[in-house]
Amino acid sequence: MTRSDRISSVFFIGLSLFICQQSVDIGLGTPGFPGPGALSFGAGAVIGIIALLRLIQSFFSKEPLDKVRRDEAFRWSKFLLIISCVFGYAVVIHWLGFILSSFILVSLLLLILESQKWWLVVIKAALISMVSHLFFVEWLGLMPPKGFLGW
Repeated sequence: MTRSDRISSVFFIGLSLFICQQSVDIGLGTPGFPGPGALSFGAGAVIGIIALLRLIQSFFSKEPLDKVRRDEAFRWSKFLLIISCVFGYAVVIHWLGFILSSFILVSLLLLILESQKWWLVVIKAALISMVSHLFFVEWLGLMPPKGFLGW
């Protein structure tokens, strides 16, 4: 591991502590009635746990990651394509609605990241879109954009 990996891990641990502290100040609520800071507290805790694991891993790693990173070529085209898809999702979600735009986004991401058969991509994207809809609408009670189709 490089020194920059350790520095970035420490930075993200500090960031997560700040996020969690601010979330507690806002109010966490109870498990039955979560407050406005509950989601950000959970996100900050996850960031902190991942950064802590990465920091611990940096001390026990035998092989330097610099060698691995030099061997792997970063694919800027895929990176820019994924960023464009996420930006496009944010632009069209109000027009197409949450379910349809999520289905399209997941389909594109699966096609870009994994070379799979189209019918498998459609099944996975439909399942992910429906589960996320159930999670946000039924469980959390949020009202995502319905779009021109009304769903």
